[in-house]
Amino acid sequence: MTPSSLQAHQDIAQTHLQHAYVVLAGDKESVRAAYWKRVSQRGRKMILWSAGLDVKKSEGTLQSFDALERGRMHCEARRIIKEMELILRCAQGGELPSRFPPACHESDGIAA
Repeated sequence: MTPSSLQAHQDIAQTHLQHAYVVLAGDKESVRAAYWKRVSQRGRKMILWSAGLDVKKSEGTLQSFDALERGRMHCEARRIIKEMELILRCAQGGELPSRFPPACHESDGIAA
């Protein structure tokens, strides 16, 4: 590794450490709220519905949920993630639908 690329990696690592320190030292709740805002309205409604919470609260802020409601969302999200991983495994493979007629090999001399 050249000295300049090593320095670049060290600068990047230092930047990440400084960011982590700011997050730890700063307001974690505002970081969580920023993530909540990034979730689509559909995603918010889905997790609230799955957790058995009022779907109308999806339009509100993260601070409108108490610790119990957040815990229910957290547990439900973990369960859904595990199921989605299984679905990803199941969704691989399968036969492709054929849009073309079967090949007729009589003209090229290949017997089926």
